Amino acid sequence: MAAKKLASGELERRVLDLLWESDEPVTPGDAHSRLVPTHEVAYTTVMTVLVRLWEKGLLHREKSGRAYAYRPVQSRAERAAARMGDLLAAAGDPALALSRFVDNLGVAERDELRRALRSRAKGSP
Repeated sequence: MAAKKLASGELERRVLDLLWESDEPVTPGDAHSRLVPTHEVAYTTVMTVLVRLWEKGLLHREKSGRAYAYRPVQSRAERAAARMGDLLAAAGDPALALSRFVDNLGVAERDELRRALRSRAKGSP
């Protein structure tokens, strides 16, 4: 049976998820063995994804025996915040885009946003 092809960017997302969930840097072999139970992905494909993420500046890498081991540059939350900032910067009208985003938040998310803004206004990180 042929393996189902992942959507564009899906393998990168899954590899990043794996790295964010790991306490230690991950080699291509480690990543491959963790991904294979749920996906039919070649070792070389996993290695290529790790190298591409490193080239994009999303991963640190360090020598680990004959291979490299990779770890994320940013936490999952930091990466999400950076991506949201990129999207706002790319919007024709960032204020309008932000307003529309807030319109789509649920009550709990709006409350959390208010708390975060109050905290920043008081000088807390």
